[in-house]
Amino acid sequence: MKKLFTLVRQGNLEELKRILSAKPELLGCVAGPQPKKDHGQSLLQVALKTGHLDIADYLIDAGIDVDFMEEEDDDPGLRVPVLFDAITAAIDTLCINQFASREEVQKRFEMSDRALGILERIIAGGADVNKRASNGLSALNWGLHHTEQIMKNAVIYPFSQEKVREQFISVLDLLIRGGADIETWRKEGSYPEPCPGSSVQVLYFDSEDPGLGINYSSIREMRDLLQTYFSRY
Repeated sequence: MKKLFTLVRQGNLEELKRILSAKPELLGCVAGPQPKKDHGQSLLQVALKTGHLDIADYLIDAGIDVDFMEEEDDDPGLRVPVLFDAITAAIDTLCINQFASREEVQKRFEMSDRALGILERIIAGGADVNKRASNGLSALNWGLHHTEQIMKNAVIYPFSQEKVREQFISVLDLLIRGGADIETWRKEGSYPEPCPGSSVQVLYFDSEDPGLGINYSSIREMRDLLQTYFSRY
């Protein structure tokens, strides 16, 4: 079983196909404790987080569980469903520093688009868009926080600013069309317990209130994006 995850990390699609064709029951295998960073994850999760999107597409075609939740183990770290890994692939691929060549920027844009297509396939295949991470974080907030980290670092990621906004809007479209509970999302804390902070509604939608101690300048661009997007609802 460990060999399968090694093949995914190596991007060896042909050998992976050969083994899974002979033993299709291995499609549902879960990574063991080594390496620790893969422990409890599915083949699809590892393919997404390592950027081997051709393998991710193959695994979905083969019928892998697109609603899989990372298995619990003795590591107290964050566990997420496959859906979150696809969102991460679509957004974090756009962490392109200011020294990247034009060719590298274009390659990353194309990878982000492919990851977005895989996210669409995962949702169409039955992934629960309201499933949460082990700490209670929703898919909507997962996409928001990953996007905001790039938006807040425009000096570091100058080539990504327009594209990451475009991709985040596409992620919102997919999640909402898939049935994401946006009313619950707006009422809950931006981060889960025990440190929820202000609600999404207060942070991004309500009129600015200096008495709340919120650093609005750091989230103003995301506020503008979300208010424009949700003005249709």
